[in-house]
Amino acid sequence: MSVELSGLEAGGRDFPERLGRYRLVRRISRGGMAQVYEARRESLAGVAPRVALKVILPEHAEDENFRDLFINEARVGSQLQHPNLVQIQDFDQQGDLYYLVMEYVEGVTLRRMLSLSKRNGLALSQAVIAEMGRQICEGLHYAHTARAEDGAPRHLVHRDIKPGNVILNPQGVVKILDFGISKVLDAADGQDGVKGTWGYMSPEQAAGGAISGAADQFGLASVLYELAALQRLYGETDQKKIRELMRRDEGARRTAQLGGNYRDLGPVLMRALQRDPAARYPTAIGMGRSLARLIGDPVLIREKLVELQSTYSRLDKSRSPAPEPVRSQATLSRSPGSKPYQSGIPVSVGNAHRPMKPVEIDPGTRPTSGEGADLRNTINLAALGVSLLILAFVLLHLFSTSDAPQEEASLLEVPAETIGQDSPLEPRTPATAAPVKSEPASSPAAQPEPPPTKAEAPKPTKRKKPTPPKKPKPRADVTPTPVRSSPPKPRPPEPVEMASGKVTISSLPRSRVSIDGVFLRYTPLLSHEVPSGSHMVVLETDDDRRIQFRLDVKTGEEVRRIWDFEQGLWRDP
Repeated sequence: MSVELSGLEAGGRDFPERLGRYRLVRRISRGGMAQVYEARRESLAGVAPRVALKVILPEHAEDENFRDLFINEARVGSQLQHPNLVQIQDFDQQGDLYYLVMEYVEGVTLRRMLSLSKRNGLALSQAVIAEMGRQICEGLHYAHTARAEDGAPRHLVHRDIKPGNVILNPQGVVKILDFGISKVLDAADGQDGVKGTWGYMSPEQAAGGAISGAADQFGLASVLYELAALQRLYGETDQKKIRELMRRDEGARRTAQLGGNYRDLGPVLMRALQRDPAARYPTAIGMGRSLARLIGDPVLIREKLVELQSTYSRLDKSRSPAPEPVRSQATLSRSPGSKPYQSGIPVSVGNAHRPMKPVEIDPGTRPTSGEGADLRNTINLAALGVSLLILAFVLLHLFSTSDAPQEEASLLEVPAETIGQDSPLEPRTPATAAPVKSEPASSPAAQPEPPPTKAEAPKPTKRKKPTPPKKPKPRADVTPTPVRSSPPKPRPPEPVEMASGKVTISSLPRSRVSIDGVFLRYTPLLSHEVPSGSHMVVLETDDDRRIQFRLDVKTGEEVRRIWDFEQGLWRDP
């Protein structure tokens, strides 16, 4: 709804408690030219939905050009209907005060999220940052390609994409705030000077030249870099210094040094931060597609955004004293102005099967001092004690098993008295037993005489050659006693062969492999034996990209799979 300003008086009085049928509740924010209130639209039967009410500051209310821009914002914004843009619901005036009514978005702005992240030592994952950027790209593309009622293109450019103008609601939806008074660019506006926020505006925008939708790509890339690094792309405050850095493409160079968990985000931002607008993405939706490749499962990432919004809202409401801000993983890479890691790099972090680079270390794991250091020393001593106990147990077990063969042999002996007549086993004869003979054991020839003592020693006499005893003839009525051999050792049960096959799974980049809900290792998983049949496989990268698929394994065969997370397709093994 447009309002003609002719014939209206402008005044500089303070804001009333009510504007039209809207009751002001509290001030949400204040900018250089307007301020925003939370208000209630009072209707019948006590229905009072919440809205956001934007009012021109009194000192600008008499500026006719400013009022015209405010009306233009209301006219254009009322025709933009997109889930990633804040909707304009009404435009009205009371006396000399003009106000714009917008949907009330409950949530936290990205500026507030950055502040809470630094204060509480939190870091956003690459997939979360990419998803928020993708949603912003969709909203920008809709605005860039919007058309008027007669079908003519509007050539809308936001020109002020910054953390304070983006909000995340409890449903995990990112919304762009404020296609503001000084930011709506119609085709008739042309070059209207430098407008925007230094540190986020594009080089052509900072030079006051003609701009296009590519300028919003530059601002969005600056915001996403700040979410990853927890520091501004251009931390400098001098406008001449910022212009010089943009002339040298310093923003793209700094983004190229993003490492750790954000190494795949860097190339996307680097292209959007090119000094030449033609070198950026052709459209905002093209940039959104590149970000979408870093997300993985869209349902899972939306759930993470909902959880993230809840966490930051809770931190925002508590406002409890927080520790000193820390940097995210990306700030440990070599970037201008970054300080070295002061407390040293922990020896054992991350995955045990590969060393970690400093840029991959989560700062949340860095010890501080005082109680943290004492607790760490106590844990290390306890771990050392447990390791010594385990080593002593292993050594004791190794030395105590030296007599294992004899013990095993005695376990196989079967006492004769335990064998019954119906038992299939026979008593085992010791290996040292003498063979059983038919002659009596008391035969004189069978036992040697004891040696005589000195007192009883006889005088030496001529010894006769002993005559060998004659073998007794076997008696016909006596049955020879058979010699029983040792019973055969029981054979161990033959192993039952299970039908199985092998799987080889890899991915680009590396990922965690879980088969049937059991984590095995990081890729590559080579010739891993699994039972034949159907198995559910899940691959998940460190930056929360995830794919789930089913493998059918046949007996004696090997199945090979390679998944490319970057391209979103299967590679030839």
